[in-house]
Amino acid sequence: MDLADLSGKVAVVTGASRGIGEGIALELAKHGANVVVSDILPADSVIKKIRAMKRNAFYVKADVSNEGDVKNLINQTIRKFRKIDILVNNAGIYPFSPTIATTEEQWERVIHIDLKGTFLCSREALKHMKSGSSIVNISSIASDVGYSELAAYCAAKGGVKALTKSLAVEFANKGIRVNSIHPGAVDTHQIASLKDKKLMKYTLSKIPLGRIGKPADIANAVVFLASDAASYITGEELVVDGGWIASS
Repeated sequence: MDLADLSGKVAVVTGASRGIGEGIALELAKHGANVVVSDILPADSVIKKIRAMKRNAFYVKADVSNEGDVKNLINQTIRKFRKIDILVNNAGIYPFSPTIATTEEQWERVIHIDLKGTFLCSREALKHMKSGSSIVNISSIASDVGYSELAAYCAAKGGVKALTKSLAVEFANKGIRVNSIHPGAVDTHQIASLKDKKLMKYTLSKIPLGRIGKPADIANAVVFLASDAASYITGEELVVDGGWIASS
């Protein structure tokens, strides 16, 4: 029996047009899930790749910080598939900004997308989720490690960590599991700007395994937590960072 078999499951993945989100959507599909791909950016290539695996997939444009967009995302999913088995709250941003120069608008944008978005998507999906369903929130090791000029991001991801535990306790009696994944540095478009710079050298020096993570590293962890292999795990944090926190 393949405990990671997600055949017939319906998954919603936010921030899934590229990077970690794309990797998660593709890995869920590879294990049998039908996937609703959501982002503010087009995701034609992701949809094409999923359909090539003979899975159902469709795209819903959504700004996760906008309540109306989130309700539309979940409502379209229910109209199409009649259920939601897996929600992956991946959408997020992490703009660097010196704290004393960070405006209220900049602060609120990060909090609204990274934290409020996770809450809104979870709230709407939970209205339709049944026993055996799973929410996986993508937090960050920034919820445990302080990073200079990332005050809003660290605060938001710390909030995601706490929100995960609260939801896990509240919905455990309904058989719904809620866990968080805490990536370290992952090779995406957002980290590409670090290449060939001192910051990249510093980043690598913090990782005992000696490499930047790949979207697949995070995606594999999502599949585990979403699957029956993790049926007795809820309210937990799965750190996927190449050993960064362990060496701190």
